[in-house]
Amino acid sequence: MTIVPAIMIACILLIHYYKNAPVAATGQNPIVVAINTGNPPMEFRDPETTRLQGFDIDLATAVGRVSARPVRWVDSTFEQLIPTLMSGRANMIISGFYDIPSRHVLFDFIPYLTTGSQFYTSAEHDDIHTLTDLCGRTVTTIQGTSFAEQAARWSAANCEAHGKPAIKVMWDSDLGQQLSNLREGRSSAALHGQEVVAFIIGLRGGGHFRPIADPISHTTIVAAFRKGDVRNEALFSEALARLRQSNEFMKIADKWNLSSSTK
Repeated sequence: MTIVPAIMIACILLIHYYKNAPVAATGQNPIVVAINTGNPPMEFRDPETTRLQGFDIDLATAVGRVSARPVRWVDSTFEQLIPTLMSGRANMIISGFYDIPSRHVLFDFIPYLTTGSQFYTSAEHDDIHTLTDLCGRTVTTIQGTSFAEQAARWSAANCEAHGKPAIKVMWDSDLGQQLSNLREGRSSAALHGQEVVAFIIGLRGGGHFRPIADPISHTTIVAAFRKGDVRNEALFSEALARLRQSNEFMKIADKWNLSSSTK
């Protein structure tokens, strides 16, 4: 082996190490944030420029600025958010992440918005008017979220308990696939967060997608941290307090039509 290839291999190994090693929270190391960009208006990519945008992107960027720390993003599918944080490849999850009791054993949470789970459908399904119209039909949810479990619980209480057929749940990998399944008739409705549903309803100039009823549950959107990661929790908490005090947090919420979720 010549010297040049050996140097190249060493460089590749170093790059691999620093890309995948757990990130410390000291000095000027970046704040590494795990996100799933298929989740507008919280985080998504501009279809023309691929630039990251959304409420969570603006929030994390502002947290980095007031903390004098650069921000680096780890973009993955939603089901990979938890392994990314648990393995130390990120300092926190800021990605429309819900406060679900089963997650408390894994992470510490800091809430920053309120939300709820809401069924919605498309113009192709003009025979769906109430939630009980979903009994016996297929509803799509995003893989790795709690929406499938919520749909099944709602079905058990409102369909099966009254002698009606159960809702059939299917899983999609991302929001784009979910909308495609709705438009092409593979599913009759979908269940998602009300902040996402509000964004979807505005697509195509409004009118193509519509909510079926009010949200079926209520929770908070949180930043998630590994248990015992006091430094990053304090960093986020202190920065969030400063952003609220300066009213910048509300300005970000207003920008993404989420001011009602700050209550």
